[in-house]
Amino acid sequence: MKILIVNTIYSPFKVGGAEVSVQLLAEELVKIGHSVRVVTLHDEKNRKSATINGVDVCYLPLKNLYWPFDSNANRQSSLKKLLWHIIDNYNPVMAKLFAKELDDFKPDVVHTNNVCGFSVAIWKEVSKRSIKLIHTSRDYYLLHPSSTLYAKNENINTNALSVRIWSFLKRHASKHVDVYVGISDFIKTFHVDNAFFSKSQSRYIYNAVNKPIYEANKFNATHFGFIGRLTKDKGFDDYCAFARKNPDALYYAAGRFANDHEGVELKELAEKSSVKLLGFVSVESFLSQIDVAFLPVKWREPFGRVIVECVLAKKIVMTNAVGGITELGKLLPNVYFIEETTEDVMTDIPNEITDEHIAMFSQRRITTEYLSAYLSSTVTDN
Repeated sequence: MKILIVNTIYSPFKVGGAEVSVQLLAEELVKIGHSVRVVTLHDEKNRKSATINGVDVCYLPLKNLYWPFDSNANRQSSLKKLLWHIIDNYNPVMAKLFAKELDDFKPDVVHTNNVCGFSVAIWKEVSKRSIKLIHTSRDYYLLHPSSTLYAKNENINTNALSVRIWSFLKRHASKHVDVYVGISDFIKTFHVDNAFFSKSQSRYIYNAVNKPIYEANKFNATHFGFIGRLTKDKGFDDYCAFARKNPDALYYAAGRFANDHEGVELKELAEKSSVKLLGFVSVESFLSQIDVAFLPVKWREPFGRVIVECVLAKKIVMTNAVGGITELGKLLPNVYFIEETTEDVMTDIPNEITDEHIAMFSQRRITTEYLSAYLSSTVTDN
């Protein structure tokens, strides 16, 4: 089968967990004999191609006012940011560039993931050519430019005027999708309940997560760890507050601060709270330095890759029952919800991880589920 996969960012570039999940899927599809091309974006002016672990990767230039995926993006004016999002709401120039890739590769299936930068305009190009279209939601981009659907220290209500305005065109465009996939039952239901993908088959498929291999260490004092974006929506401010309240333990944080006022504020808070900042390190390096992962997430996390990684590494995880994390708490051992838990669990011996826990998120199983989605749909007449 010829499969064209779309994601905003792809290796060797990385912003978050979506890039890891898409790469694992693409590489496993190649391993089992499919022809895969990934179409993604880069900050250069011309098209570029590469082969990464057997996957054909095409990097397209972004046709918008600026490149939004680096530290300089926050320095843009409010007006320029607004104009960027207006263009990105439905970008016919990117659709035209993407159409050339469709005509060149002639895929049997197109699987879109994060489409920020491309915009949902590319869906119409797929539909016009009567090619099967699968879309996976990995965040809330379709509802709001804030793809976390979190602002001013709270989750944005889907009835908010800003959500209704920004989601209108995208909701209409979702009729072109044949099969809709959420990376958890939560995010799948969230989009369907908000009138997206009304003509699509819908299902959820968790992300593939490999069991981390790391050097285990024993510590005299408890070592807590936080990994991910060092932002308020991820709960880093609450992590620092916990560190100040419980000073007898050691605290580590892996990740990057945003290049804005909040980032400066949180870095100062971390230093005052005696949190050791590790910077951007591998999950294996992080795991070798902690006993307990303390992840007080506030936004509606669609899945929670690092939670699965920590559990598979036999770490205790303390987190919040938000978004898809609630499902992970039911599926996996050693996940404790902060508001329901006493601090005694921090010294508990973690429960054993079974082969089934590992297999649940294996590349082969997740890829097989996606192949089922690719084959399940007839092309909708849109």
